Amino acid sequence: MKQATPQRNQRSDKARPATGRTSTRKKSRIRRPSGTAAAPRSIRWLLVSSFVCGFLGLALLLLVAAPQLQALHAWLAMAASFAPYGALLWLLSVVLALAGARGRTRLVAAPLALGLALHLGVLRAYLPAAQAPRVPGSTSVSVLALNLRFGLADLDQLRDDAERHHPDVVVLSEVTRADAKVFRRAGWTRLLPYQAGTAGTDYDTATGTGDARGTLILSRYPLSQRDDAPDTRFTDFSVRVAVPDAPFTLLAAHPANPVHGLDAWLDDANAVTALALRHQDGPLVVAGDLNATAEHLTLRELSAKAGLRSMTGGWQPTFPADAWYPPLIQIDHVLASGQFTSTGSRTIRVAGTDHLGLLVDLALAP
Repeated sequence: MKQATPQRNQRSDKARPATGRTSTRKKSRIRRPSGTAAAPRSIRWLLVSSFVCGFLGLALLLLVAAPQLQALHAWLAMAASFAPYGALLWLLSVVLALAGARGRTRLVAAPLALGLALHLGVLRAYLPAAQAPRVPGSTSVSVLALNLRFGLADLDQLRDDAERHHPDVVVLSEVTRADAKVFRRAGWTRLLPYQAGTAGTDYDTATGTGDARGTLILSRYPLSQRDDAPDTRFTDFSVRVAVPDAPFTLLAAHPANPVHGLDAWLDDANAVTALALRHQDGPLVVAGDLNATAEHLTLRELSAKAGLRSMTGGWQPTFPADAWYPPLIQIDHVLASGQFTSTGSRTIRVAGTDHLGLLVDLALAP
């Protein structure tokens, strides 16, 4: 009896260390070296988001660097409208990479920062430009371009703006027959007695559809020598504006946008460019809703082939003007040949339309 007890104690003593070794093994399997700890899920998502933003920024940068890509698909053409905002994507990509990376992996932010630097070059066209002083002996001409949105714009407000700013010529897109009747009234003919252009059918309130074919020029000076761009979806034409001692050609343009199809967008733009080339031997102004931003292939080809420059200075987006957020892109333009300089530009807001009006003051050299 007395000898059995120590044997049981010995067996129990031997069992205890064994139990401790087993526990140690289990713990060793659970433990993970601190240097190889998995990144938290939130950190991984920061890096993934960084690369997504960088990829989108790169796509927009490629659409600007190789504008021929825009002619591959309508979606690419529409995406190019937002090319300036690619700089924000690059910036967000850099910030997310720095926040999510650890140690040497933060070097991944270097190529993203390079993409940001390259994309900032796209924004140079939108930097505020110093307005050129008027050359002695030059002739002042002011041009107002506005899309009336199927004739829904408030024409009384537009007349008040015309009385306040005194534009010499007004280029209007999406003019309806009802609009044309208003413009023939005394209040308008007193301000701008000369007219040329077309009018589309009136807006159908029952179906919510409108006709965008109407394009009209109102002028303080006589208009003549109308020349049309053939086979375009909307009306694009030019006239001779008989400013005393400084006549010039004005092309009122409203080519189709990519929503109407890639072919319509490219074909209409080519027709407008061809019309501009027929009149590039003298002072030329192209104004209207061009359905293209400065980065678009169509506008770049028109400007390069016809020798035109934008007469607006700085960032002046014009569309959309009827949303809760400010306009995002500029698709309304006033372009002019080298005989013109810009002495000022501004946008005006007219109720009822989804575009801002663009008012530009020009000086035509003698």
